[in-house]
Amino acid sequence: MRIGPGSLKCVTAWSDDRSLRKLMEETLRANVRVEDVRHLYDQVFLIYTDAETAAIRDWFTSGLQDGESVFVVEFERWSGYGPAPERPWLSFRGH
Repeated sequence: MRIGPGSLKCVTAWSDDRSLRKLMEETLRANVRVEDVRHLYDQVFLIYTDAETAAIRDWFTSGLQDGESVFVVEFERWSGYGPAPERPWLSFRGH
């Protein structure tokens, strides 16, 4: 498997009125390779991309309603244990 340039990001969104998981899945898959997206739980995803955090945030603005939020974090270092996130997937992307 070829891994392109990029870094690991965590993307989460929340709303008091609705689940944003479907919006998140569709938005991320439209902008990031399918193999570089991992759903962790609820409305939290890990992605591997060279897109800047502000650009990722902007992908969501048209789909969010008043009072809804999205938060994007770029990791410098990370470590994981257990079945989620998948250790082989993480290993190919930095550690």
